[in-house]
Amino acid sequence: MRKITLGEYRNLLHAFSTGLMSASDFEAGYSRLADEDSATRPEEISRILGSVSADIAALSSDALSNKERVDERGLRARVTEALRVLDAMRHGGV
Repeated sequence: MRKITLGEYRNLLHAFSTGLMSASDFEAGYSRLADEDSATRPEEISRILGSVSADIAALSSDALSNKERVDERGLRARVTEALRVLDAMRHGGV
């Protein structure tokens, strides 16, 4: 395990939100980062990264109802919003 930087997450979020990466590649990359991450983060950042994990799970889970599932377009919108919030935090906007 290693301390994954927030920048590594941001780069991945940005690549997916701008269409440079498919949902399956994003899911694999995000899972790899999350599995390797040993960093302790502020609660708000942990909550945002956790919501992205939940959104990824909602993309690929057959166990969820149709109401709880998200498609690739929905995931891209949620990731874009998570990235916007992280950027606002970084620049003092939140």
